[in-house]
Amino acid sequence: MGKIKILGQDVASKIAAGEVIERPVSVVKELVENSIDAGSKNIIIEISDGGKECIKVIDDGEGMSAEDVKLAFERHATSKIEKVDDIFNINTLGFRGEALTSIAAVSELLLQTKVRGQSIGTLCKISGGTIKDFGEVATKDGCLIEVRNLFFNTPARLKFLSNKTHESSHIIDLVSRLALGNINISFRLIIDGKEVFYSSGNGNYREVIAKIYGVKLAREVIQIEKDFDGGKIWGYVCPPSFNRGNRSGQNFFVNRRFIKDTGLASCLERAYKTMMPVKRFPIAVIFIDIDNSKVDVNVHPAKMEIKFQNQNQVHQALFHAVNDSLMQHVLIPRETYSEYSRECPKNTTQMAQLNLDREMIPKDVYNSSNFSKIYDSREFSSIKEEFIRETPVIKKEVYLKNNQETRSPSEPDVFSIEVISTGAITKKFEYNKILGQLFNTYIVVEGNADEFYLIDQHAAHERILYELYSNRYTKPPESQTLVTPQVLHLSAREIMLIEYYKDDFIKLGFDISVFGTDSVLVRAVPYVFNKPMDPMTLRDILDQINSNQYAGLPESEKFIISMSCHSAIKAGDVLSQMEMNELIQQLAKTQCPYTCPHGRPTIISMSLEELEKKFKRT
Repeated sequence: MGKIKILGQDVASKIAAGEVIERPVSVVKELVENSIDAGSKNIIIEISDGGKECIKVIDDGEGMSAEDVKLAFERHATSKIEKVDDIFNINTLGFRGEALTSIAAVSELLLQTKVRGQSIGTLCKISGGTIKDFGEVATKDGCLIEVRNLFFNTPARLKFLSNKTHESSHIIDLVSRLALGNINISFRLIIDGKEVFYSSGNGNYREVIAKIYGVKLAREVIQIEKDFDGGKIWGYVCPPSFNRGNRSGQNFFVNRRFIKDTGLASCLERAYKTMMPVKRFPIAVIFIDIDNSKVDVNVHPAKMEIKFQNQNQVHQALFHAVNDSLMQHVLIPRETYSEYSRECPKNTTQMAQLNLDREMIPKDVYNSSNFSKIYDSREFSSIKEEFIRETPVIKKEVYLKNNQETRSPSEPDVFSIEVISTGAITKKFEYNKILGQLFNTYIVVEGNADEFYLIDQHAAHERILYELYSNRYTKPPESQTLVTPQVLHLSAREIMLIEYYKDDFIKLGFDISVFGTDSVLVRAVPYVFNKPMDPMTLRDILDQINSNQYAGLPESEKFIISMSCHSAIKAGDVLSQMEMNELIQQLAKTQCPYTCPHGRPTIISMSLEELEKKFKRT
């Protein structure tokens, strides 16, 4: 008997559905795109439990007749194309005829629809791909589709979904982008009974940009426009002072279809070269209107990847459209961030002990003219007992620099710092002395056994902060109150993440409250590296928390890793000898000094023998 068998229709339908419907946001995308194709002017999206419990899309489009409803849930049934050649002249967002069938196969679906001008509508109920009810219904013009219990019959798919906040954030992101691409349509998104996004559909791009990225950016965006053979590029880009920690603010639309294209993203970023800090990314809304025959949208089931017939031409046009416009504008930032309080917080617990020159001692230990306290070695009491049980305590004397303020004659010329002898903490990482800083990024350290180390200062500080935050997660953190509370304009997706992680932010030193529908008020920030964290770092933390690189990690772990990354000193920061000493001492005290929380190495070593081989001495 042969091994190959034909799959049953039920199994085949569920497998096919998995290609189109990966998660709740896939359902929203397909349903809303159908509403757009139907000529809707108002679209309402309601979800509950991140879309797992219910997704409802209501529109005022042209609706469907009873005959069309009967065919709509058949695979490959579509009103968009008739022959293969039509694929290369697509003017609609959907065309394959797979979406409704796929959604119905893995959910309990209700459809109510009425064609404009008709007196009665059509109702259809489907469960797991099987029609349970079909008939007439009194309803409004357009369509109402309600999808309940998504993946109820495919538990393997269901268990891979994230929590409701993250699933909801994907939906917010999608609806925001659809609103950017369709400014003449009003979108309303309601999550668990609360409206989180609304666009009026009045045709004003800056208004939609303001809703998503804030009023300040909407006022400053730079308009771009450039024609090329067979098409046109136009849209809005940010001044270099507005940037993000990743590409989440980049929006590309080809013939009004939102796409993801790393080639376009690279061209956009190249246009900002030398104008924007390294590893920062511009915010942009880019439209590419091109002859349908010169682009292939039938590349991926999600239709978010495309191919250009002349890719280089499009890339060059995008680069020049952006770069030329930037060169014609004054790019001096108009506003600066709020000043921080000069006073140090009282009765606080130190979160980090990396210090700048005179700030070698925590701020709650000194004032501008007095160094009087002894450094408390109990700061590291959380280190596991086996690392310190036989560790001798020594005293190191650190002299003030000539240009620093002097003390009164009655006080000693040195201040004492009680530290734990580094070499005794772990036999795996011992060193003799610190030689200096290389490229303002790596610290060169001479080892004890004919070898030397190169230590990545950012990765090392990440590891230190990660363990410190992990140990302090349930203890009061050090926090700096701002002189003037700062208002940050965030997207609906970012607001949702703020609310979800609010307790975590509080535990690590933030004082944040949601202010209106698209803003947060920051009253206090963590005090790290002897300075308050820039409130704008909050957005970078949110971006990183929501990135795919943390998939599968517990929520608190995601948060701590993100905080560690964005609180740490950066590559390019100049460190004094005292700071390097402190950094290496603290790294040696960590439980795992060899990698940062992301798994990158903090230390690499080279032996004297290897070095002598390089110089042909052996």
